[in-house]
Order: sequence, then structure tokens, then C-alpha cells
Amino acid sequence: MGREGAAVCSTTALLASRPNERHSSSAPYLDMSTIDISPAARPIRLPGSSRQLELRLGAASAGAPGKPNEDFYAVLVPTDADGMSRGVMLAVGDGVSVSGAGRATVQATVRSLVGDYYGAPQHWSVGQALDRLLRAANEWVWAQNARLPVHDCIVMSVSLIVLRSQRYYLAHVGDTRVYRLRRRLFQQLTTDHTWKRHDMRHVLRRALGLDSHLVVDFAEGDVESGDIFLMVTDGVWEVLGDTNMNELLAQGLEPDAAARALVDTAQRHQAAYMGRNDATAMTLSLEPAT
Repeated sequence: MGREGAAVCSTTALLASRPNERHSSSAPYLDMSTIDISPAARPIRLPGSSRQLELRLGAASAGAPGKPNEDFYAVLVPTDADGMSRGVMLAVGDGVSVSGAGRATVQATVRSLVGDYYGAPQHWSVGQALDRLLRAANEWVWAQNARLPVHDCIVMSVSLIVLRSQRYYLAHVGDTRVYRLRRRLFQQLTTDHTWKRHDMRHVLRRALGLDSHLVVDFAEGDVESGDIFLMVTDGVWEVLGDTNMNELLAQGLEPDAAARALVDTAQRHQAAYMGRNDATAMTLSLEPAT
């Protein structure tokens, strides 16, 4: 399969897990922070930003009927000085399982990634911390899969963003996506780790829990006032496409309204789409501090 390490879960089984039946979602993981991501929520001062930038967040998730939502997103805004020095952490995960039982694994993994980042040694760089945390998460999911029949295996895509000072740090594996809208340029910042053949375009070739060895993509760059970051699962980006997502973000909606509009629009288009997927969107808007 062109990957290092032996895969516990076969690609055939993973492909069969994508009939994409949708379901209702449960509450996102926000209990490690008092943040309210409703439109009326107060903006969050970006830690260490000399330009006094504020972060506004919005998120929405909806699943296919009949099974648990295997998408999961998390936000952690620390309140202590040490935590604030490490930045704001955001994550989106998308589980893949034949049985539809991946919700608990995705939830536990995303929670651990977000929470454990703030416990990493201070001398680690952001990239080093994210790499080690993702490798540890992969080992845990891999170990869980090793004890399961192949059709009960769970793998997951995940994208992580840390906003710190005047920079963003991005770690990614799988087919969740991160975009940035900057001065009318809508740019995908991640690469899908799927097979290029049309009939295998849903089959992950890199994901948490798929191999014993994990290769993670990293990116970093400056943030600017007016930047909008978008984190989405394939139930949004594949249904709507880049043009529709860009047009919706360009309408100037509040972040929460934009996230809900993306998910709602994706749901309405599902009938014309080849399948049905859980849909999750998180929007991050950087604005001058007031």
C-alpha cells in the first residue's frame, strides 16, 4: 500500500465505512475552557500578539442519521499565564469506522491532543510538541485496533492549529482540511492523504491508527488582521467545493453563523452528493482588538 509499517485495518474495510450515513451530533468539547462560541461571545485576545489581535470563533457539526457522529472538534483557551504563553489550541477530527463506533475514539483522541499540548515540556517547540503528541495518539489508536476485528477498526483524520503570538502552527494527517481566506485569496493549507485514483479517493493512505509509523504534515506562518481560517471535514469540503465555501465566507457573516451556514448548506446538498458524511466546520476570524 506504499506506506511504512503494516496496516492493521485493510483498505477494503475502510472504504466500506464510507457509505456516509449522517447522524445527529452531541456537544463539542469545550469544557476545558469557559469560552462561549456563540455570536455574542466576547472575542479572545491572541496571546503574545503585539498587534493586539482578537480571535473570534464559530463551530458547527451535524451527523448522519442512525449512528453516532464520528466528527469531533475542540477548542482550548487557557486562562493561566503559562497556558496563555503556549497559545490557543484548536482541533478537528474525523473518524472512519465500518461499524460507526468511532465516536468515542475520536473524542478521546482529540481531547487528549488538545489538553496534553499544554502539559508538554516548555523547551519543546510547537512543532515538536504537536509531532510527539500525534505520534503518541497514533500508537494508542493503533494499539486499540490491534485488539479488534478488522471491521471494527477505527482510523481518523485530524488537523490541529495553535495560534501563538503573531503566528499559526498547523499539524495535519488525513483528509480533514484547513483553509485561509486572506485579502480575497482562499487557500488550502493542508494536503489530503488519500489515494489519487477516482474510485479510491475516499480511502485514506495516511491517518491516525492506520499504520504503526505516522508521518505528520506541518506548516506555519504569520497571521494578519482580517485573516479567516476554516477547519472542515469532508462532509463539508467535498460536498460544497472550494468556490462555494469561499463565497460563503466572503459574505462577512459572524464566525458562528458562517460555520452553521457551511454545515447546513452541506446537509441540504447531500441528496445530490454521491454519499452522506458527517459535516463539521470551525471558523476562526482574526480582527484588531477593540
